[in-house]
Amino acid sequence: MKVRNPKRTSAIQAVLVLVVVGSAIFVATDQTLPPDALPSTAPASEFSALRAIEHIEFIARDIRIPGTPGYAEPRDFVVNELSALGLRPEVQKTTTGIPPEMQASFGWPDMPVVDVENVMARMDGTASHEAVLLVAHLDTTPYGPGATDDGAGVGVLLEAARVLNEGPPLRNSVIFLFTGPEETGYHGAVAFIQEHPWIEDVKLVINIDAGGLSGPSELTSTSPDNGWLISEAASAESHFYGTSDSGEGYSDFRVFDFYGFSGYALDYSWDRRIHTPIDNVDNVNPSSLQHHGYRVLDLARHFGNLDSLDDPRTPDPIYFNLLRLGVVHYPAGWVIPLGVLAMLVHVGAVGLGVRRKLLTPTGIGLGAAVFSLGLVASPLLALALWAFLSNVVGGYQETFAGHAVNEYELFALFAGTTLALTSTLYALLHKIRRVTAADLTTGAFGLLALATVVFAVVMPDASYASAWTGIFGFSAVGFWFATSNDNRENFSVPQLVALVLAALVAIILIWPAALATFMAAEAGGWFLAIILMGTLLGALVPQLQIISRPNRWWLPGASWVASFVLFVAALST
Repeated sequence: MKVRNPKRTSAIQAVLVLVVVGSAIFVATDQTLPPDALPSTAPASEFSALRAIEHIEFIARDIRIPGTPGYAEPRDFVVNELSALGLRPEVQKTTTGIPPEMQASFGWPDMPVVDVENVMARMDGTASHEAVLLVAHLDTTPYGPGATDDGAGVGVLLEAARVLNEGPPLRNSVIFLFTGPEETGYHGAVAFIQEHPWIEDVKLVINIDAGGLSGPSELTSTSPDNGWLISEAASAESHFYGTSDSGEGYSDFRVFDFYGFSGYALDYSWDRRIHTPIDNVDNVNPSSLQHHGYRVLDLARHFGNLDSLDDPRTPDPIYFNLLRLGVVHYPAGWVIPLGVLAMLVHVGAVGLGVRRKLLTPTGIGLGAAVFSLGLVASPLLALALWAFLSNVVGGYQETFAGHAVNEYELFALFAGTTLALTSTLYALLHKIRRVTAADLTTGAFGLLALATVVFAVVMPDASYASAWTGIFGFSAVGFWFATSNDNRENFSVPQLVALVLAALVAIILIWPAALATFMAAEAGGWFLAIILMGTLLGALVPQLQIISRPNRWWLPGASWVASFVLFVAALST
């Protein structure tokens, strides 16, 4: 069909695709943020972060080291709060060392014997003594009041105990364990496992900690062979957050895992200013607490009512949360077939493009070269900007556990410079030589197809993002090539729909991964995160060509302006 006004059509398509891509990035970002906190006036059957903070306000008045007055008052407060619920809390006082085999496993030097003061209470099940163990640590380092690390976990457990006590009794028992100390090397957890009789009933452990002042409650680790655990969590949780390639957290859960217990470690770890005076009540993040609370209650209620808590230890699956819709999980045996499928779809799309005479070797080569240049140059530019900021701006000269302050703002800055630099390279190429969108797409997608296979082999736990992005993206391009008409620079409505769907999949999977990788990396160690940003832009080459088609320079110009504004904001830190 003849296009009567191609310029108007291009402008309309550019606006539509821009709106969809921008909205998808907004939604994908929102998926990484914790939910809104419920007020202290929330119904008694609901978890309220503001009620949990009321506990933290008492707990986090001073540093808490077992054997000191600063620990005794919060310890007694926890005992009194549990007693007020009708429970019968116990204080386990002992001295404990770390077993040599554990020290060797963790790569630790000889650890001292220290005083332990654990607090624990139990809600007996109606039909079983098998127990779900909920764990948080009550102690702190000597460097700050630990309102978040791990006052957050203590407050969450106390509020969760209240909510569970308000609801119907559970079939299985629930044990609440407040360890002290954890910061010295998990002595409290070791003492509970080695000495307390309740350990014989524990079938599942859920550990709650906070390695940062904010962020989503993430499933940072599980026990090995976690197929059953992930399947159960997927069906139980309404606020699941985590992926099969999440990094290992450092908490009491390591001890329970070492001793062979099944379970989960939940943590939030943005803004690493813990173990400092800044970790005070004023800096507790209510939304992060709320996310912890939702997850703990979902899991406690689910496992509290299962007929059996025996973990069959099925193989680790691939899993990731899909927006706020639920959890996608499938056997790891699918990884290689999915990678091969993505490559075959790409080869088929290229074959269609060649047969329809839409592709040229020179154009494909230029597309691959520009994509590769952007992929390498973008992290180098970001690291150069960081080198300047960390030497000139006082706020960036101090790091916390190796992390910079305002990491979220830095992520936005480097995302802006990555888009600005990459779109500038494509605009310059169009200035020098006419290259079709089909060639540019095929050049970038060829490298992405290779990366998909490499991920499947080398990093299978992280392969889901590249595999599904590739399958949808390569399929959309194949459809585009198969249905292309003589006017190769315009897109039909079905072609546009296919490319938009592919863009949504790429953004939903890769953008949160780039953000999580950035927030997990120490200052200046953001190379991989920025590579992921560049990879996402590679997956969006056809969409970016549509967006920039009315004017090749508007997208680079707007991106540089936005980056400059973010850079000026960073200078004021």
